[in-house]
Amino acid sequence: MSEVSCSRCGSTAAGLDSAPIPGAEGQAILTRTCVACWQEWLRAQVILINEHRMSPADPEHYAKLMAEMQTFLNLDAG
Repeated sequence: MSEVSCSRCGSTAAGLDSAPIPGAEGQAILTRTCVACWQEWLRAQVILINEHRMSPADPEHYAKLMAEMQTFLNLDAG
């Protein structure tokens, strides 16, 4: 587990062991998100899915979740 400079909380902390999703988004999370902020996102994602009755299998819902994730983790600016 390497240390990352987290784009969300600004701290230097332990990063994830591997990219949590495939592609460029997963690599951005791996290199720019600490474990604690990723865990916070997972909790927030469950709330979003439940409150908005989203299905990650629906391409439109998945795209919305990815956009929300990028904003939540502050991955837009970098």
